Amino acid sequence: MLYAKKMLALLDQGARVINIDETWLPHLDFRNKKWRRRGEENSMSSKPLSQRVNMIAALDTNGRLYLSLTQFNTDSDVMLMFLSRLAQVLSQESKEWRDNTYFLLDNAAYHRSKEVKQHLLKLGVRTILSGQYAYAAAPVELFFNYFKQENFNPQRLKTSKT
Repeated sequence: MLYAKKMLALLDQGARVINIDETWLPHLDFRNKKWRRRGEENSMSSKPLSQRVNMIAALDTNGRLYLSLTQFNTDSDVMLMFLSRLAQVLSQESKEWRDNTYFLLDNAAYHRSKEVKQHLLKLGVRTILSGQYAYAAAPVELFFNYFKQENFNPQRLKTSKT
């Protein structure tokens, strides 16, 4: 309830809240059927998975979306790189973005790590931490839900490093 009151007060003041979170796109190969001989079953015994792709998204209260795709597991180092690059992009858009902007992060371990907290202070970013797995309080989760409903690799392009 305290979180909701804080968010409503910030939004009432016209603050810009940028919700940042990550997800992984575990399967880019959606085949679950195979060519078969007459009389054989058409289903595959296991679903083939291609290389995993990780997405970090930042969605602001104005509907702007900032994305990063990697083939690395998200950890403190990857989050630090994303936050640094996001701050650079926001500074290019407006030098005063820090005056009215808050980063909303859930309480994932690498969001609240000592390194990330220090880096956010260094960047001069005000931060709000919601509860872990508080999907209803994280608008970026709606984007992830929508995105994952689509076939985002219709040409079945390889996603591996080779």
